[in-house]
Amino acid sequence: MAGQKKERVQKERVPQKHAVRGRFNRRMRSKLAVTFIIIVLLLFALSGIISYIHFESGDKYTIQVLDQQQSASKVIPYKRGDILDCNGNILATSIKVYNLILDPKVILDDERYEEPTVSALVQCFPELKADELHAVIKERSQSSYVVMLKQLEYNQIEPFKQLQADTKNNPFIKGVWFEEEYKRKYPYDTLASTVLGFTYDGNHADWGLEGYYCDTLNGINGRTFSYVNDDNTTEEITKPAVDGNQVNSTLDIMIQQIVEKKLAEFNKTEKAQSMSVLVMNPNTGAILAMANDETYNLNNPRDLSTMFSEKQIAAMSEEEKLDAMNQMWRNECISNTFEPGSTMKPFTVAMALEEGKVQESDTFLCDGGETVGGRHISCSSHEGHGKITLQQSITSSCNDALMQIGLKVGADIFSTYQSRFGFGLKTGIDLKGEASGILYSAGNISDVTLATNSFGQNFTVNMLQIAAGYCSLVNGGNYYTPHLVSRINTVNGGLVENVADDVVKQTVTPTTSKFINEALRTVVTKGTGAKAAIDGYEVAGKTGTAEKLPRGNNQYVLSFIGSVPYDDPEVVCYVVIDTPEQNPDDSGKAAQLFHNIMEEVLPYMNIFKTDTKDKNDSKLTDAYDEKPEIPDVGLQDPEGGYTEETTAAQEETTTAAQ
Repeated sequence: MAGQKKERVQKERVPQKHAVRGRFNRRMRSKLAVTFIIIVLLLFALSGIISYIHFESGDKYTIQVLDQQQSASKVIPYKRGDILDCNGNILATSIKVYNLILDPKVILDDERYEEPTVSALVQCFPELKADELHAVIKERSQSSYVVMLKQLEYNQIEPFKQLQADTKNNPFIKGVWFEEEYKRKYPYDTLASTVLGFTYDGNHADWGLEGYYCDTLNGINGRTFSYVNDDNTTEEITKPAVDGNQVNSTLDIMIQQIVEKKLAEFNKTEKAQSMSVLVMNPNTGAILAMANDETYNLNNPRDLSTMFSEKQIAAMSEEEKLDAMNQMWRNECISNTFEPGSTMKPFTVAMALEEGKVQESDTFLCDGGETVGGRHISCSSHEGHGKITLQQSITSSCNDALMQIGLKVGADIFSTYQSRFGFGLKTGIDLKGEASGILYSAGNISDVTLATNSFGQNFTVNMLQIAAGYCSLVNGGNYYTPHLVSRINTVNGGLVENVADDVVKQTVTPTTSKFINEALRTVVTKGTGAKAAIDGYEVAGKTGTAEKLPRGNNQYVLSFIGSVPYDDPEVVCYVVIDTPEQNPDDSGKAAQLFHNIMEEVLPYMNIFKTDTKDKNDSKLTDAYDEKPEIPDVGLQDPEGGYTEETTAAQEETTTAAQ
């Protein structure tokens, strides 16, 4: 009986055992596996989130933790990157300076510390007074950070540091340390001031290369954390600073110095509202020099004494001072717009040749002007130039011939080529504050407007637009984006970015470019640009005389843009003189300034010299021999500071222009 009972018990247990195994069937095991995988994925996600938080906000949370552990931290400042010229000369750099910091808590920790410390400070820093130091220590007794002096150079702090280091003779100098930072310095003071710009409030900048490349030049501050650990010992963690990148500009310091020197000399005899000069490499778009006649000291950019007397400055309100500074900091080569005048004529001839509207052998009759849309528009010569060739239309700077050519081209083609040459559009120069100018759209160009646009009136441009377009006219038709920076390097010389001199577009064919170069050469040898000639060099170029708005006020923008050598240009120089006081319509002034500058620049650039000696006895000029008759179509260009009060009758035309 006992055996049978035992057997029954075992039989009863067997099903129970199988029943337990049945609870973990395949379906349940699958669910368990899925749950496990989900948990693992969540752990990976959590790990990723923690890593991201550490990367983005690790320093912040580290500081919070260390603050709770009686920590102290010091910023390790980065060094802002240098700006160099094309030959490696430093145009802007940062030097290490020191802020003198008092720690009153430490000084008051022992009664023996205060007097020796104050005495040493007064001895080494005469600008500090003993009674003032004692007052600060008393008033800020719970502080560990009081800035007493800022931006001291090392030679100023060295005597105190020597006293402080001599603990044998000066054991009680305590509670003083020097916080490091950097100060921006410009070794050449005023040189290229409107191009470089300046920094303020540490490493912020709005103007020039400093402003455009601000983030590139800036680095990342480091930090040192010190704290007391659980073993009551001080530990330190340091995250080093990352210095800013170095910007290598296309500016040539020697050419820039020549330009600014010649501008200053010319300004002594030829007073004008303003003068500006651009020097470019036509085969790359690189800016070699860019200058206005007014400069300012980059190391003291708010000093108005170069422009105003002490009495004038004293009479100014704060708002007036700020306005004056903004005007002083303004780069007129890119921010001012104006009517280009006769420097537009080669562009008009080029577009007509490209579209087959004229042939190189064509001739034109100039009788002193054209009547277009019921309005008479003058040539510079009221008697007329007579029968002239296409080339002579540029040589003689004939408005009449250009109007005939412009009307042949038509509004649609003219407007298309204006855009192709970059007029009315920002060039993309690596500077802030570029104005775009005002053009008429094809649908709004009347015959009168087209006629005046053909010789450079009734639309506005900035200097760089004309210079960049001209470079494409004379280099075979290749348009390059004008630029001031060639490459960006790390502080250790590693390449970050190389600015390629890529061709953006082709404006004209080499055949047209060759004809234009030959015509521009005759402007210097036979035409209006005689004063631009330089012995030993084959100079080509074009003069410009644009009457300003409102017409009839005897105010002009004079200009000359030239290239050397004429048949394969290596350099282009553009000179603009706004409203000279004497002989205001004599474009020979601009040609003369071009001559003065390039006479020194060309030998420096080692441009091939020949036996050329241009003798131009021509009496041709861009100046009008009588009061000109150029229609006033109500042009407005507030962006570039070129404006006119319009009458109600002009409102419709002005709106169309904009």
